[in-house]
Amino acid sequence: MAIKPVHIDVTFTPLTPAEDANRRKIFSEEEYSPQFGDEFEDVAQELIDLSVRLLHLLPDPSLGPDERLERLARIVPASQMITAHRRTARSKLYQLQRRLGELVPDPGLDSRARLDWLVERLETLVPGEGLRPIERLERIGDFRSTDVGISTRRYQ
Repeated sequence: MAIKPVHIDVTFTPLTPAEDANRRKIFSEEEYSPQFGDEFEDVAQELIDLSVRLLHLLPDPSLGPDERLERLARIVPASQMITAHRRTARSKLYQLQRRLGELVPDPGLDSRARLDWLVERLETLVPGEGLRPIERLERIGDFRSTDVGISTRRYQ
């Protein structure tokens, strides 16, 4: 018996930012915030420790911690290769250059100049002596919508 083709109509209308702001909040703020059993400082310290250990084991500067671990995973035959952690330095560079080009579309700037522009803009938006870029970013927050149309501003 042959399988007949099926036609499916799907219509999706994403919420505009104005509609997103007026959503009904069904749950309390506490219910939206996950409760973790470990302290953030402990998590950050262990992440640093593991990342540094992996860096010492596999010192290739083009690799991140996930990629280093994926290389070590070769010795576990039953493990599945996660290809997102197997990109080349060239593909990582091209992706960074593309994103910098999207964020700072000035064709007269190279990637380093575009990155410098972003840092200067950050320092202009959040002035203050001795503030590290991460501290400046934390003061701004992140109220952008995501690439799938969901705003993170509700959860901050």
